[in-house]
Amino acid sequence: MKKIKYILAAVLLASGFSSCESFLDEQPVSELPADQMWTSSREAKAGVSQIYGFFRSAMRENYFYWGEFRSDDFLSGASTAADQQRVIDNQLTTDLNCTKWTAIYKVINQANLCIKYLPGVDMPSVSDRNDLLGQAYGMRALAYLYAVRVWGDVPLFTEPNEEYSPDIYRERTDMDYILREVVLEDAKKAESLIDRTKNKERKRISVYGAWAIMADTYMWLKEYSLADQTIEKMKNDASFMALETDISTWKKMFAEELNNKASDNTPENDEYSTKEFIFVVHFNMDEVGANGYSYMYQWFTGSGNRAAVMSPTLLAKYDQEKDLRFPLVTKNYQSGWEMRKYISGDISSTLNKTCEVGYPIYRYSDMILLQAEAQARQSKWEEALDLVKPIRTRAGLETPSAADFADEEELVDFILDERQRELVGEGRRWFDLVRTGRWKSVMGPINGCQEDGNELFPIHFSHLDQNKKLVQNSYYATNK
Repeated sequence: MKKIKYILAAVLLASGFSSCESFLDEQPVSELPADQMWTSSREAKAGVSQIYGFFRSAMRENYFYWGEFRSDDFLSGASTAADQQRVIDNQLTTDLNCTKWTAIYKVINQANLCIKYLPGVDMPSVSDRNDLLGQAYGMRALAYLYAVRVWGDVPLFTEPNEEYSPDIYRERTDMDYILREVVLEDAKKAESLIDRTKNKERKRISVYGAWAIMADTYMWLKEYSLADQTIEKMKNDASFMALETDISTWKKMFAEELNNKASDNTPENDEYSTKEFIFVVHFNMDEVGANGYSYMYQWFTGSGNRAAVMSPTLLAKYDQEKDLRFPLVTKNYQSGWEMRKYISGDISSTLNKTCEVGYPIYRYSDMILLQAEAQARQSKWEEALDLVKPIRTRAGLETPSAADFADEEELVDFILDERQRELVGEGRRWFDLVRTGRWKSVMGPINGCQEDGNELFPIHFSHLDQNKKLVQNSYYATNK
């Protein structure tokens, strides 16, 4: 009888252990046979909770490495932050931790376990079981979306790896196939399964999270009409999803709402007063111990150890006299413009390792601006600007009219600039540059990122050593 082995799933792709023997030496958390493990509501909920735990670990550093440090949002900060500086300066090598995909495949394997076993769990409520299953599909979709945005083609697993097999060594699957046949299909399954009445939790995947993943994927595939239609679905319940209209509550959303939230025990209760957050990575040291803090303070404040400061390129995009966001997102402190979006006032260094600020993965403003871009691509210029207007009005800014733009690309550039100002520090800018094909023109003059293939991350050397079916991303195979 098979045993469920929660082997931190690096196993899953030979992703970091040095040999097959080290894999075999790993001890499972549970030696219960599968038919005894997945037998109760408690175990089902614990299985799904572990997906979020693995995702939190994956995002703790990579939220910034993967989604933002390679963009024009930041410059390197203190010289002590050497790894961050290498990413910011486009000096990626195959020994950097952020080039490992181990952590994201832990999320995928745990989701695969839940997808396999949850349908057989005898729970008092079928809708509760379906909701958990929907969350598992949603998280698998999100994990694969991150993987392909970072590395392009990646190995595909839709069944859990529960014991050693040569099958863990696989070739990479085409990125487009994964987006269309796995990410979108999983998000659609999540949409159909998630309980829209009870699931009001922003620290877990709700139906809004499924829609956000779906819309994001459609934009990567340039399916603009479908992205537009998907985001439109989010507007049906203003009691759960709505824009903040005042700049002071906008600031509180980041500096207060994301701080020190309790662990997730009641997903039917919405613990946030703001209606903008769709999905948040939750940090809580009481829940997960010493690694339950985020890097929001440690990496962005204090001249001695801050990893990054806001770039002159980004600072120049703000109307510093009129944009009400500007003094709320940054401060000129100790010879550098620090990101203060998530912080109220100056921060003592003693708080660095007790910081429990959450990371927004998706936010409604993000979706509205994404929809504006989708509409601009459909020649709906006025409609696109109508979507941008409330976000700019909240920031104290006027919104131009369609007649002010010469062509579609100029309008899209305007929307992308607004996304950059609004979403700084939210792990989105680099993905926007790659998704829209602007990474060469924007980053080439800044850090030399302009050769084909350089938009992807390299694959960590340990993956290549372990799995001989893998081939390094082309840019890094020829530029070592």
